[in-house]
Amino acid sequence: MYSRNYLLFIGIIALMLSACGPARFVEPLSKNENAIGIDLGGPMVKVPGLATIPIPFSSVTYGRGVSNNLTIHGSWFTTAAVFGVAQIGGGATYGAWKSKNQKHGASAMLGFNTAIDVFENNFKFWPQLDAHYYYKYNFRSLSQDDLLNKGGRPSANMLYVGIGSWYELSSVKAHGEKQETVVVPMLNLGHDLNWKKWTFKTELKLLAPFSSNEDIVLDYISITGKKGATGLYFGLIRRF
Repeated sequence: MYSRNYLLFIGIIALMLSACGPARFVEPLSKNENAIGIDLGGPMVKVPGLATIPIPFSSVTYGRGVSNNLTIHGSWFTTAAVFGVAQIGGGATYGAWKSKNQKHGASAMLGFNTAIDVFENNFKFWPQLDAHYYYKYNFRSLSQDDLLNKGGRPSANMLYVGIGSWYELSSVKAHGEKQETVVVPMLNLGHDLNWKKWTFKTELKLLAPFSSNEDIVLDYISITGKKGATGLYFGLIRRF
């Protein structure tokens, strides 16, 4: 049986190594539209005596459409708070391109993540840059009847693929070791199941695919073997 201090140590290490969530608002919200989302999931790890599961990180996100092409958003990582890590993230998603039939689009996100260990008073700041392509299916344009009686945008499920990167600004790692990894890349594949006001999100993410996952605290699982970690995420979003 693991001691409470050991579990706390493992939890903090996991949060600091894998402080990442699913993509936020791949398709920007409409102007003045708001959304609140919750998500759960993280890198896949082998838990001794249990199973191979995604680390159950959780976060709460709020977003607002500044225009039809620009959405700002902020996140609070609730699991991190349990382990004494105050972690928040934020950013802006810009709709860079959309096809005439509105089925295809591309967006870019510029953001940041911060984490403060309240026990050790350590502070971390990571800039983040993402780009996504998305395809909407089961799409239909708004009819005049929709505009008069139903409101909102038409429901359409969405597939997306993207690439992202975190940037490590510190020149040293823990224990004074030299920081050799400056850019942490990510690849993701996701699906949004949409209703009029609700979205159920699933996402598969490959984290740090060029970095070794051997000889570290957690036994990460990766589709690339001994490089990086594979993450699995689920989310629920309510637009209003």
